[in-house]
Amino acid sequence: MVRFCLFIVIISLLTIACKQVVNPNQNPLQQSADSSYRDVRYRDQQHIEKVILAFCEHFDNGELVRCMEYMTDSIHGEIDGIKILGKQNWGDKITKLYSSAESKHFQTRHILSNIQYFTGANDTVKVSMYASVLWTDLESGQIQLMSVGYYKGKMVKRENKWLIAELNSLPDSRLVKYYYHDQP
Repeated sequence: MVRFCLFIVIISLLTIACKQVVNPNQNPLQQSADSSYRDVRYRDQQHIEKVILAFCEHFDNGELVRCMEYMTDSIHGEIDGIKILGKQNWGDKITKLYSSAESKHFQTRHILSNIQYFTGANDTVKVSMYASVLWTDLESGQIQLMSVGYYKGKMVKRENKWLIAELNSLPDSRLVKYYYHDQP
């Protein structure tokens, strides 16, 4: 009889423990101590990351019109010293920049890491990431590290799609000044 009572007590305790550990109504991300993970749903983080990576890939491949698909009309910011005030303004300025690099037979490649997400108001998420830009000389195959720094920006959700509303590059490298500004 004592064994039976002990068995019932153990089964009861295990049942209570399992109910507390495995609760299908709880979201494990919402239990995180880091508010950035709690506030930005994982699915949204994935969509935002896809937008950022696609934007950079299209830029690297010279498909600048495709980059604009990932921007709001009123995008603003500053990329390597070039002020951005609207999608059309970005297109005009970045085309000049890209054509100057293209004539030198370089292929750009972005390397992005450590993406951080910070919740804002009204379907807005601020993002921050490390960014390195490599250029490969297509004639010699030589690879050059052109800039290292941060991309910081803001993403907004419009019609169930994430778009870039603000984009700023904060380079650590002075090489950017040499390659992106007019030479005397």
